Amino acid sequence: MKGLKQTLSLLLVLLMMFSAVACSKDAEVAEPSMDLGDSEEPADMGVVGEKVDAYFANMPEHIYKIGQEDFLDLVAAGDDMTILDIRQADAYAEGHVKGAVNAPWGTAISDILTKLPSDKPLFVYCYSGQTAGQAVHTLNLAGFDARSVNLGYVFGISKVEGYEELVDTVAVELSDDVTEIDADVQAALDDYYAGLADVQDSKYANYKISEDNLEAMMNGGEDFYLLSIRSQSDYDMNHIEGAELLPWGNEMAAGFANLPKNKTIVVYCYSGQTAGQTVAALRLLGYDAVSLNGGFGVEANAPHGWTNHGKPTTALNEAIADYFTNMPAHIYKIAQQEFLDLVAANEDMTILDIRQASDYEAGHIRGAINAPWGTAVSDILSKLPADKPLFVYCYSGQTAGQAVHTLNLAGFDARSVNLGYVFGISTVPGYEEYVDTVAVEAGEEVTEISREIQTALDFYYAGLADLADTRYANYKISEDNLEAMINGEEDFYLLSIRSQSDYDAGHIEGAELLPWGNDMAAGFANLPKDKTIVVYCYSGQTAGQTVAALRLMGYDAVSLNGGFGVEANAPHGWTNHDKPVVQ
Repeated sequence: MKGLKQTLSLLLVLLMMFSAVACSKDAEVAEPSMDLGDSEEPADMGVVGEKVDAYFANMPEHIYKIGQEDFLDLVAAGDDMTILDIRQADAYAEGHVKGAVNAPWGTAISDILTKLPSDKPLFVYCYSGQTAGQAVHTLNLAGFDARSVNLGYVFGISKVEGYEELVDTVAVELSDDVTEIDADVQAALDDYYAGLADVQDSKYANYKISEDNLEAMMNGGEDFYLLSIRSQSDYDMNHIEGAELLPWGNEMAAGFANLPKNKTIVVYCYSGQTAGQTVAALRLLGYDAVSLNGGFGVEANAPHGWTNHGKPTTALNEAIADYFTNMPAHIYKIAQQEFLDLVAANEDMTILDIRQASDYEAGHIRGAINAPWGTAVSDILSKLPADKPLFVYCYSGQTAGQAVHTLNLAGFDARSVNLGYVFGISTVPGYEEYVDTVAVEAGEEVTEISREIQTALDFYYAGLADLADTRYANYKISEDNLEAMINGEEDFYLLSIRSQSDYDAGHIEGAELLPWGNDMAAGFANLPKDKTIVVYCYSGQTAGQTVAALRLMGYDAVSLNGGFGVEANAPHGWTNHDKPVVQ
């Protein structure tokens, strides 16, 4: 049965190759590729196709990788093996694993094949493991018993305690040819490594794509194929939106026949290494394939990888949708009087003041912890108890609206205080009785936050610095700046989340409507990802929640300062600035 399965798999691969001769890449895509277009199939693809199929069908349990500690144990024991360092020459010269030969990533690898002994194990490492993943596939196709070192030199080898004892600066040279390489394979690998020069100045350099460039392709609606090779269970749990699945394993080569040859295929795994192997296989078979830098992302390879960049995933998007679908009657807010009543009753709760430190020091609600708006909010999450209600306030309630969304995503039962400290709390008669100047410090870490959620929120709050000196500071826009955008006929999307009846009674000209409520997340799919979205509500608080959700999902969203405007938050808000409205 195994032989029959391999034969059928090979036939599928060969059939796929012959049937794809007439396929061509979209002419509007300017990036270099290995598209075969209408050219003839290379004569050596039959041999290479057979070897690619065998590579997967006969994959050993170690999946062509070795743990960094196991590798260094072999080095320490003086095992008879070949070590190939494919980092750049300057990095190699600064320090490499003892006995390692340098063949910098590129044609140096295909040039050195005949000088590598094939009668002993070969271990290859790069910086993070991803290009070594490509190299290890090509080396095995050339007849070597090759494995890549897990997570490479930077994230793998250098993290092993005492690795420095096994590092050297003495260069190791190879001289005579000792191995005969199949001519067809040599030619295919020569072409493979020479092709790196063609993509070097594109977004596909090194047959990879960065996290940001992939997100830009997705947001721009580019036509490409996204492929996850993680396990079925991990895919079901969480994946990049739009990704198809072909689980990594012995039988995966049979699935290559279902992949398109007329589109760029972006492959991702966990940290990038098995995707590197897969990309090498696909490109040698004539596909235009690249791997996602750092893969989906794991803790060990941070900051590389999709989730380590805080990018949206299906799990994050589902959590955001749940936030709205399961929205309680209080819509994640508490009235200022009700909040102060809880303070007066000494309720067991956590209070978070996200105003600036100087204002906190001048006076804050008794028992409140200060985490000034910005990275301090995401930094303090693990120090906030998750077993009691959490109330957050800012100045007017708008940035607290953003914060309350992120806090609930992190697992807290959080609500923002209506209209904040200035327009809410301080308007309650007798509020001064609950104001203190004694600072309250957060204690030890008491709550475990999901790594992916924590990273997404880290990026969210760190992103505030990028906009601090722009009209979108604090992920908001002023009333005057919005009017200038409207009058200047700038291309953006204006979104009202007020009720249908209030929208009909009066709204800002050009605004589309998506009423705030449990069902609103379903409407996010209709919003543009290639335009700035300006969101407004009544006073800014629910718009703040919405903006946080949209930005975490990859939209470029900001909220209108003070919203449409209500009497209680004057002079903030559109109508409180006497701006025009239409019916």
